[in-house]
Amino acid sequence: MFSTNPRLDRAAVLAGVCTLSILMCTCRQPALFRGQAQAEAGGPVPIATAWPWESRAPLLYGHGLQMAVDETNAAGGVLGRPLRVLREDDRESVDEGRLVARRLAQDDDVVAVIGHMQSYVSLPAAAIYDLFGIVHLAPTSTDPRLTQQGYRRLFRMTFTDRETGAQMADFAAERGYDRIAIYYIRNAYGRGLANAFEEQALERGVGIADRQSYDPNAVGGDRALTDILASWRDLNLRAIFIAGEPREAAAMIRAARERAIDVPVLGGDALGTADFVSMGGRAVEGTVLAAAFHPGDERETVRQFSVRFRERYGRLPDTSAALAYDAVRLLAHGMTRAESVDPDRVADALRATAGWRGVTGPVTFTDDGDLVERAIGKVVVRNGQLVWLGDGAEGE
Repeated sequence: MFSTNPRLDRAAVLAGVCTLSILMCTCRQPALFRGQAQAEAGGPVPIATAWPWESRAPLLYGHGLQMAVDETNAAGGVLGRPLRVLREDDRESVDEGRLVARRLAQDDDVVAVIGHMQSYVSLPAAAIYDLFGIVHLAPTSTDPRLTQQGYRRLFRMTFTDRETGAQMADFAAERGYDRIAIYYIRNAYGRGLANAFEEQALERGVGIADRQSYDPNAVGGDRALTDILASWRDLNLRAIFIAGEPREAAAMIRAARERAIDVPVLGGDALGTADFVSMGGRAVEGTVLAAAFHPGDERETVRQFSVRFRERYGRLPDTSAALAYDAVRLLAHGMTRAESVDPDRVADALRATAGWRGVTGPVTFTDDGDLVERAIGKVVVRNGQLVWLGDGAEGE
């Protein structure tokens, strides 16, 4: 996922350093203490989840997470102990995310945290979780920097922006799109995704005809977009790649179609939402987007998950629900494999996991806590729906 405020990209890292310095003055071997406390504990196993519950209410993340907890507990829990979920709202804010992380760090019972949605919130929070010996599963944070800090208990559950951009460039090259314009949001997510796409496109011999960015909070954005599209009409484009948010991306495509720019459009994973489709209407038909999950995936694990989810909630799961579901189930798998809820032993078990079958695909982690690279799925907007194109994902 991505930040909505370009200034937060730099502030997130600084906030993490400042908070870490304060906490280090007050802690007493926190990681060791937490491990000892959990080794001696009984009763429910507390896991926390940090998410912008209020601002992102339409997403089905909470449903997927609770379904996984309930299924795990119905099957006997973890080592005979049920999971208990503590919910925190980070409000998509660096400051609030830091406060959430501090509260959880000061609770010696918390074994693991699943969160946060935004990379700029995860970055400073991850430093706190690592210092205090908490396993941290990041379900939707895509900034590559997250796993470059040397944290030993951090695991990313989805693709990085670099992987997504590179694989979408490969997709463009395979379809002969030899002159492409890039349109991206002016923050770490947009820049990272656009850079990765451009780098791989050039490697594959695909020309980048132009590259333009936008600030969603800027005054006069409509006028700037009009000027960009006017310049693109003479570029003989073969395709457009968008690394941005659903609202601005939909508006951009509508405006392009109104100006007879009818070339194919490709986009990053953040656009794969019902909001993008509804806001774009007929203009976004045929748009191809990166996707970590889609209920139309024909793998049996996905089919069964989607059926159970629909029976329970009356609708099909979205990507956030699938990633949350996988995070809980994988965490339970790590605890079972470790024969312990001690965070360090659980982290070791997760790092040793190979080919675990999740609904979002097979899970094997690198030493840094990233997923071993696998094919990224794609969806296309067709008749007002997101339709699965496939990804070739396989698992043991």
